[in-house]
Amino acid sequence: MKNFIILSFLWCSPLFAEPTELRDWQSTAGTSIKASALGVEGTQVSLKAADGREFKVPLDKFADEDQAFLKEHFAIKEPEPGQPTGSGVSKISEGLTYPVGETSGPIDVGGGSNLYVYVPKTLREGRKAPLMFVTGAGGGGKKSVVMYSEAAEVNGWIIAASVESRNGPDHPEGNHEHAKRCVAHLLENLPIDKERVYFTGNSGGGAMSFYNALRITSAGNMPIIGYSPDKKYDKKQYCYGIGGTADYNRYLTAHAVSQYGDNGFHRFHPGGHSGGPAWIGDEGITWLNGRYLADRRKDAELNDERLDYEASMIGWIKKLKDSEAYRAHYWCQFLKEDYEIDGPNAVIVGELFDELNGDPNNVRYTEGIAELDEFSDKYLVSDGEGGGSQFNHTNSRMKGAAEKMATEYAGVPLIEEIAKGLQEPTVGK
Repeated sequence: MKNFIILSFLWCSPLFAEPTELRDWQSTAGTSIKASALGVEGTQVSLKAADGREFKVPLDKFADEDQAFLKEHFAIKEPEPGQPTGSGVSKISEGLTYPVGETSGPIDVGGGSNLYVYVPKTLREGRKAPLMFVTGAGGGGKKSVVMYSEAAEVNGWIIAASVESRNGPDHPEGNHEHAKRCVAHLLENLPIDKERVYFTGNSGGGAMSFYNALRITSAGNMPIIGYSPDKKYDKKQYCYGIGGTADYNRYLTAHAVSQYGDNGFHRFHPGGHSGGPAWIGDEGITWLNGRYLADRRKDAELNDERLDYEASMIGWIKKLKDSEAYRAHYWCQFLKEDYEIDGPNAVIVGELFDELNGDPNNVRYTEGIAELDEFSDKYLVSDGEGGGSQFNHTNSRMKGAAEKMATEYAGVPLIEEIAKGLQEPTVGK
């Protein structure tokens, strides 16, 4: 008897219905296998063959009749639009090394390295989560991870920070050794997708985000007022750069982000050499997550995660709509154009988008965010190719373009303020 294509041998989680009897299952390719179905987790069916082997097969690989049988037997329901998938009932609540919904630390991982970690309540059983690892310019503590707890919950990401990473004689090699030990510990003790480790940090910590992303398996980084210390980049990764309008690293950040092409995006906050508000980092994490899921739309194993992301985003957008409608509009546009949302959830997003379009400043804010990214490429990148940080610096071409933008976006939340800030020289030493 021909067998299904078996994807992997995996341990089966506790299930909510009795296993089926031993029976022949037919695949869409015309092959068959004799096994008992233990349960369905997300899009994966856990099977136990007559010889005792346990493995998982995607539900959509079964013939239509067998799919219908499985859905009826295990009471599988399609998620309502805007609601999490069935995986939502299998949230992890216990059995992890570190508790969910709390910040743990400092945790000694050996070799003189310590970390703090926040595990979100939205972590799903049977699904590995992305990790955002924070490296600071002056060390890391509880605040380094708590500041991104909202993004952790919205996206289902784990947030961790190095205690020891800081500017000084150990930068970058010594800091990197701490990062390696910390990430290895996290991979061993938490359900983290090793292919979706990201790095962030401010200033010298932002530099470490580039350095670490090249040397530890990574999907990308989120440098804050940062730069690449060796001007090396993996352009297949994603990069969401964050910088102050008058930051003396603004040219370096712009140049680094531009190296990633469409996989890079540059966001500004009003001010100088500072990390800016935590919500911009939350948006960076959300952007990185959305881009990854969108670019792998053909990967059926991510279908449940995509639906959970969409449901979570719809809830977040509704919350923002009542307090910062311009941000809600931006994320509707992102889901429609960058993420290319489809299906029933696209209808919900479309209705929210139409409602938010009623305020012209919401529309102009979203347009302004895109124009600022283009401004970075056009006016900041060329000056970022040279040496290091540039203090008390501006030029007439950039200043004139920023003045024009400030006039065009007068009255638009944040955009006018940012455009005015870009007219100013960078801060001094």
